[in-house]
Amino acid sequence: MMKLIASNSGTGEAWDLNSPWDLSIPLHHGMGNPRAFSIDYPIFEPFRAGSFVGDVAKGSPCNVIGIQISPHGNGTHTECVGHIGYNAKGQAGHGLETCLKVHTALAQFWFPVQLVSVTPVLKENDPFQPWITRSELSKLLPHNNSNALEGLVVRTLPNESSKLTKDYSETSPAAFEPEALAYLATLRILHLLTDLPSVDPERDQGQLLAHKAFWCVDTAIRISATITELIYVPSNIPDGNYLLNLMLPNIALDAVPSRPVLYPTKAAHFS
Repeated sequence: MMKLIASNSGTGEAWDLNSPWDLSIPLHHGMGNPRAFSIDYPIFEPFRAGSFVGDVAKGSPCNVIGIQISPHGNGTHTECVGHIGYNAKGQAGHGLETCLKVHTALAQFWFPVQLVSVTPVLKENDPFQPWITRSELSKLLPHNNSNALEGLVVRTLPNESSKLTKDYSETSPAAFEPEALAYLATLRILHLLTDLPSVDPERDQGQLLAHKAFWCVDTAIRISATITELIYVPSNIPDGNYLLNLMLPNIALDAVPSRPVLYPTKAAHFS
């Protein structure tokens, strides 16, 4: 089989395109999917019109299935600053019709990224909310980003396989300090991927401070930056540098289901 290699002349890195690692969680009908915020589980149903039922098992010549999902709480998804009401000009206060859509925000789909593993911590003044801190991220990332990393993949520890089906609703899952995401913005990290259901706490009175910090809404708003949540990074993928292909459906929404795939450097090996 032909071995495909992508290379970056600026960094000297090369990646093996024949060795993908899918970070998305398959989405299926009903319970057993990861979800958050008590959003209804996905519904997959055959189309019905009169006597026609779009299900081969029920006599149809083909399967014709409709789906009902809410990307923000149903499985792996990618969102842009339209999620918090900004449009393509960086103006606030925009809803479904006029907010920025992911298919507009993201014009490129391949990025050099770094994978890091982080253990969320509790603070003395907040014993129930685990945090990913700026201090921890600053220990793991290049301070000047001289290799022009465009993305960061954050795997939280412990990395239990229950993440594949977990209902995070009413559990106070870990979140990112706003200062941590402001730090990523200073490093010019455009694409953040995390196995958490949200970068902000489950209950934050609607402040969404980490989202706002990453997208720099108070300064030079980052229209092309994205956040991908509810991924799963298997434990046998080592921390390090990879090539990311962030695959998205061409749907006009502020958040859409996504399929992020990592490709290793030529030197990387998996067990």
